[in-house]
Amino acid sequence: MSAVLASRLLVWALQGLVLLAGPPLEAQARGAVFPAGVHLGLNLPPPDLRALDGLGLNACPPPQAPLDRLLYDWTVSEGAALSCGNRVEGLLHFPQANPAYSAQPRTPHGAFDLLAAQVREARRELLLANMIWDDGPAAPGAQLARALAALRQDVAQHPERYPAGLTVRVLLGNAVRLGDLLDPTASAYGAARHLLAAGIPLAGDTVPGWRLELANYAYTYPHNHSKLVVQDGETVLTGGFNVSFHHLPAGAPGGGDLTDLALRVRGPVARHAVAAFRESWAHSRLLSCHAPPTPETLRRACTFTRPASPWPLIWAAPAPAAGEDHVYPLYRRSGYTTADDAVAALFGAAETSIDVMQSQISGTLGCLGDLVEENGCPPDRQLPVWRAAVQAIRERGVTVRLLLDYDPLLQAETLALLRGLLAELTPLGLAEHVQARWYGTAGGLHTKAALIDGQMLTVGSQNLHHSAFGPLGLGEYTLATSDPEAIREYGEMFAFEWARAQPICAPWWLPSGLPEQRARDSACP
Repeated sequence: MSAVLASRLLVWALQGLVLLAGPPLEAQARGAVFPAGVHLGLNLPPPDLRALDGLGLNACPPPQAPLDRLLYDWTVSEGAALSCGNRVEGLLHFPQANPAYSAQPRTPHGAFDLLAAQVREARRELLLANMIWDDGPAAPGAQLARALAALRQDVAQHPERYPAGLTVRVLLGNAVRLGDLLDPTASAYGAARHLLAAGIPLAGDTVPGWRLELANYAYTYPHNHSKLVVQDGETVLTGGFNVSFHHLPAGAPGGGDLTDLALRVRGPVARHAVAAFRESWAHSRLLSCHAPPTPETLRRACTFTRPASPWPLIWAAPAPAAGEDHVYPLYRRSGYTTADDAVAALFGAAETSIDVMQSQISGTLGCLGDLVEENGCPPDRQLPVWRAAVQAIRERGVTVRLLLDYDPLLQAETLALLRGLLAELTPLGLAEHVQARWYGTAGGLHTKAALIDGQMLTVGSQNLHHSAFGPLGLGEYTLATSDPEAIREYGEMFAFEWARAQPICAPWWLPSGLPEQRARDSACP
């Protein structure tokens, strides 16, 4: 058997493993048959743009800085009215922050300790959205459930602190996981069990002013991948973290030490996050119980079948300013892809540098089969965001640095794309303008962030990967900001992690001659 044929067979095997959790999007479009409970949400109706823009109550003048103006123009009538008057409260590092770049305290459960404390600050409304919620008594979701139980107890004992009551809505993403291939409701039931174990009834709650609802996104392909915490319509936290063991520190029970990042903002932009959450909620199914459940009887007593209804947005006045930072909201899902174009335009506008931390990058789905081809993933099968980056390299000599997760199941997609980019740029003498390294810690990297020209930082849930772009892409939420302090911290973190990252070397099973195996990669064996 030739080396090329053997390599192709291995790539196809890897592709099968990557797609084990579900069929390719092309198959979905052809009307594939799925197990019970697995539903398609293709090309959904567009969202209520007026709600995303704050119902017309706020207004922001066009900013002067070029990248700010670019994102402002892309989000006009879709969130730009809420982009000024914000205060960036900082980056939240999972599982812990390194003191080399952050003053975030190190605690036994890392960022989840800080997140639980923030949850308890809610006074009117708390919205929690995540793709994954791991089950088990030591899982971080149990800690968040206990924080919610403490809130409920406070509502009961001190109703004067909650004159309008307190509503908590928890939304899971309906994602198929390798451990539950036929049950996309597993995370939602895991959250329900944690709530019950913490002492929060899921039916017949008698605490006046307390209201809790739990829902699961209705569609499996594409599912909801966003991670949001919105407090009182005033503060929003978004990033790449799941409520999972992976995001716990290595010292915590079951901790996977997986690196991730979130951005917390107070101000008008939180209203956009409320509207985006509400829009996802409208495409979800509510947990309904025909009898008060226990953790043991939960699946018999309760089901996710009743459609969830969006609640009315009642904002009687403009959202008050909390600071002077500009923050631009980027929400996307099937049938609503403006954010895809905005991200591509942002990369394409770079003048000097693009510094990316990503768990998954790729071309289109078809690029996976291009890994063993001489020129890798060709330009016509690359995502627009990569074509925009290549254009910035060719026209202005921009340098793109990529810190990437070393995952054996996903690196084939990464290598196929990198090989295609380098094959295109090498004849032009521009290969050095794409630099990539594997993230250096054993826990791995799950962050989805980018810094453009040291002037605009994006943090959210959207991977630069085919699963998060286009009409069939997942539901995602990202915030972009020009706040100098957040940019400084990200820049220091990137420099620290870049210095200890590992060179990307072609695996042994690929044929020789890859651009990434050239002499410049002297650290490769």
